[in-house]
Amino acid sequence: MQSILPFIVVLGVIIFVHEFGHFIVAKSFGMRVFIFSFGFGRRLLGVKWGDTDYRISLIPLGGYVKLEGEPEDHLSDDTTTLGDGKDFTVRPRWQRIAVYLAGPAMNAVLTIGVMTVLYMIGFGEPASLYDPPLVGVVAAGSPAEAAGLKPGDLILTIDGKPQPNWQSVLYSIALRPSTTVRLQVRRDGETRDLVAQSGVTSDRIGTIGIGPTVRIQEVRPGTPAEQAGLKVGDAILKVGDKYIAHADDVSPAVQATEGREIPVQISRAAQTMTFPMVPARQDGAYRIGITVGGGDIIPRKFGPAGAFVAACRWSWERTQQIGEVLGRLLTARLSPKTVAGPLGIAQESGKAARSGPVAFFLFLAFISLNVGLLNLFPLPPLDGGHLAILAGESVIRRDFSATVKAWILNAGAVAILLLVALVLYSDFSKISLLKKFLP
Repeated sequence: MQSILPFIVVLGVIIFVHEFGHFIVAKSFGMRVFIFSFGFGRRLLGVKWGDTDYRISLIPLGGYVKLEGEPEDHLSDDTTTLGDGKDFTVRPRWQRIAVYLAGPAMNAVLTIGVMTVLYMIGFGEPASLYDPPLVGVVAAGSPAEAAGLKPGDLILTIDGKPQPNWQSVLYSIALRPSTTVRLQVRRDGETRDLVAQSGVTSDRIGTIGIGPTVRIQEVRPGTPAEQAGLKVGDAILKVGDKYIAHADDVSPAVQATEGREIPVQISRAAQTMTFPMVPARQDGAYRIGITVGGGDIIPRKFGPAGAFVAACRWSWERTQQIGEVLGRLLTARLSPKTVAGPLGIAQESGKAARSGPVAFFLFLAFISLNVGLLNLFPLPPLDGGHLAILAGESVIRRDFSATVKAWILNAGAVAILLLVALVLYSDFSKISLLKKFLP
């Protein structure tokens, strides 16, 4: 139940908003809408207003719209409505295209709207995600170590794609399980090309065993660190000759100086700087006066205009990521087992709900964006499939015959069923009781 209820809310809201887009645009063009339903299956209650039956149905997973003249329409037997111009199929193609586009467009509106509100309320994100991708951790025995990657390396590109921050690096590597990963890094002012053979995690995503740098969380007044010019937020690369991979590495490196001057190398605003300082003896130990950590959180909060811009940027970045995932799935460079189907979405819905309102609405925004984009895929009966048919008809300047449309719709339905089977296989392969029986 902890996962089922959040799953119903997420999928119900997203699909209902999607269908409302079709409905409102069709109505605005004067098309006849027979049914606008919240939910599927048997009608529970509703009201008939004009031509439309506004109803609540038994299964609360979204909703649907029934337009007069659609390929799936079986309600147009009333000949009194024939020829009045409200039939979907007799309207100009640009109007039909607008109706099909309205569903995915409303998913985009929902995504941007939710993210705008979240950015206005404010929420925290790991600061390291937005750091320049300076390597702080190279796990022993990892693919990164075998490739020659070292702490302090700045990752410039992965497979030729520029990497502006750690979020981009981690995502790029996650999309490359069990494959060759080509990295371009900058070390000591020189550019180097390295090749790593990535591993794979239990979630079927790629890993090479690297992590971000350790950041300064506090600089105490009057200490050697403050006098030297260190600041909160600086990423520590080296203390003396010791690379800092973990917060616990700082103190032993300082103690090893025995009070002698030591250079502390940091990264600030994508620039590497070195600050010499003499540790002070305090309580029987040498200290430079900083508190460090790797899991600090930065607030993400803006005014209305800034929140809207941030929401659009967030949506565009996720759109690019979804496109890359689809491209790798279609070219067999990414296992379909990485895809989450209904069971996976239900589990993640429950996790997000238990993590709090912010996590839940972040998840809802992300799934809404996925639903909108996947509906544009050119396979009937998805919106993108209908748009592809209309585009083809526009090219030949006439409608396809009913037989041709039937063949296209049937072929699309078979493809959709195969995709459904694939994502269900992905879901089942992650269940401990079943995965040992699946290839």
